[in-house]
Amino acid sequence: MKNRLKSILAASLLVLAPGLSFAQDDYPNKIIRIVVPYGAGGSTDVLTRIVAQKLTERLGKSVIVENRAGANGIIGADVVAKSAPDGYTFLAASNGQVVNVVLKSEMPYDLMRDLVPVVNMAVMPNVLGVHPSQPMKSLKDVVDAAKAKPGSLAYAHAGVGSSQHLAGEILRMAAKIDIRQVSYKGGGPAVTDALGGHVPLIVAGLPAIAQHAKSGALRAVAITGSKRSPQLPDVPTMQEQGYVNNEVFWIGLVAPRGVPQAVVNRINTEVNAVLKSPEVVEQFAKQGAETTGGSVQELDAFLRKELDAAAGIVKDANIKPAG
Repeated sequence: MKNRLKSILAASLLVLAPGLSFAQDDYPNKIIRIVVPYGAGGSTDVLTRIVAQKLTERLGKSVIVENRAGANGIIGADVVAKSAPDGYTFLAASNGQVVNVVLKSEMPYDLMRDLVPVVNMAVMPNVLGVHPSQPMKSLKDVVDAAKAKPGSLAYAHAGVGSSQHLAGEILRMAAKIDIRQVSYKGGGPAVTDALGGHVPLIVAGLPAIAQHAKSGALRAVAITGSKRSPQLPDVPTMQEQGYVNNEVFWIGLVAPRGVPQAVVNRINTEVNAVLKSPEVVEQFAKQGAETTGGSVQELDAFLRKELDAAAGIVKDANIKPAG
C-alpha cells in the first residue's frame, strides 16, 4: 500500500510540468461537459450546476452537467479518465475518488496518473445527528451512551469510504467507543432512515441535514471542521467538545491527463472568477458550503495530502471495500 501511494503521488507531480501548446485560439468552440459521478440532487451535483451555469455565461458556450452514477463514483471518473484530453470533458471529483484509490486493489483508471487537477471548488462540514426519540442532546451524551452499552448504538452514513463514513470512524477512534456503522447507497437514503428512527444516529453532509436540524426532525449535536457553520451556528464543532475531527466534504474539478495546459489555466481562471462572485458565494452558503478556488498546484498538493490522510484512516479504522 505504501509503495503504491508513493507511486501515484509521484505521478501527480507531472501536472506541474509545462503543458502542450494549445492551437485552438477560439476555445471553447463547442459544449463542455462536467461529469458528476453521483446521482442528481446531491451536494456535488447541485454545487457543480451552479458553477456550470456561471461558466456558460462567462465562456459563451454551454457548460453542461452529466450525471454518471455508480460504484462509489468510479464509473463517472472512469468515463472522464478515458475521454479525449481536448478540454471539453471534466470531472467533479470529491472525497470518494481519493478513498477509492486506498480501498480498491484494482481500479479501471489511476486517479493521479490518468487525471490532472484543475481547481478546487467547495468544502462543507459533516454533521452528527441524533433522532429526537433518543435522549442524547450533546456529543458527550452520545459518547457516554456508547460507553455505557458498547455496540448498542449505530450511525448511518452515505457509503463505505464516504467522507461521512470516515468522519464517523475518526470520532469512534478518538472517543474510544464501540459504535456500529450502517452503510447506505448515498446520503439521501441514510437521511431517510435516520428521519424514520430506523437508526439512532447519522453522520451526514451539512446540506443533507441542515433543514432537518432546523425543523427539529433531527437533533444536530456536533459538526466537523475547525469552525462552526453559519447554517447551524448553535451547533458546536467536535473539536470544541474535545474530539478533533477535520474530515470535511470537498469538491474539485479535474480533467483527463494530456489536456493542454492552456485549457487547464483558462478553466482555473474562469472558475476562480465564478467562485468569487457574491451571488455564487451566497448560493453555496445556502447549500452549507464554502467556495474555495485556488491554483492548479494547490489542488495537486491538496489531493496528495488527502490521499495520505485517507490511507491512514482506512488502515487505522480497518475499513474494507463494500461487498
